[in-house]
Amino acid sequence: MEILAAQATALSLLPTADRHVWSLPDTDLAQAAHTRRKAAGVLERWRLPRATVDDAVLVVCELVTNAIRHGRSPVHIALHRGQGALTISVSDQGHVPFPTKGPELDLDLDLDLDLDLGVELGTDPDHLGECGRGLSIVAALSQAHGYEGGDSTTFWARLHTHPTDHA
Repeated sequence: MEILAAQATALSLLPTADRHVWSLPDTDLAQAAHTRRKAAGVLERWRLPRATVDDAVLVVCELVTNAIRHGRSPVHIALHRGQGALTISVSDQGHVPFPTKGPELDLDLDLDLDLDLGVELGTDPDHLGECGRGLSIVAALSQAHGYEGGDSTTFWARLHTHPTDHA
C-alpha cells in the first residue's frame, strides 16, 4: 500500500496537461460507452500511438464496467501519462473480497480467480459468454496492473506509450 500511495503522490504532481480525471454521474452501464468515447478523445489529444489508444480504451472500458457492475458509486476514472507510460485507474466505493499479496496484485490471475464473476477460470461451460474475461483482457494489454482495496477499490493498469514497445 505504501508503494501505491507514493505512486499516487507522484502522479498528483504531474502537470495538469498530463492527467485527466473525471467521475461518472451515475452507475448505469451506458456510462461505459460514454467513458470509452471520453478516454479516446483525451488519448487522441495527447497524440498517443493508435495501438496504445485502442488498447487503453479497451482497458478503461473493462475497468469501468467492472466498477459499475460490482462497486458502488461514485466511480472515478484517471488517466496519467508520463515517462513513456500511460496509467489508467478506476476507483469505486466497492470492496474487493480478498487481500492483496503485496503492493501490486498480479492480475495475471495467480489466484486462479476471475474477478468479474468471482468464480474459478475455466469452469464456465459457456466460454463464449459475454462476461468473465475483463481482468484477463486488462492483464493481456498492460505491462503492469493491480489493485488497492479497503473501504474503496482502485484497479489500475499501465501501458507503454511508445509504438516500439507495443507487442
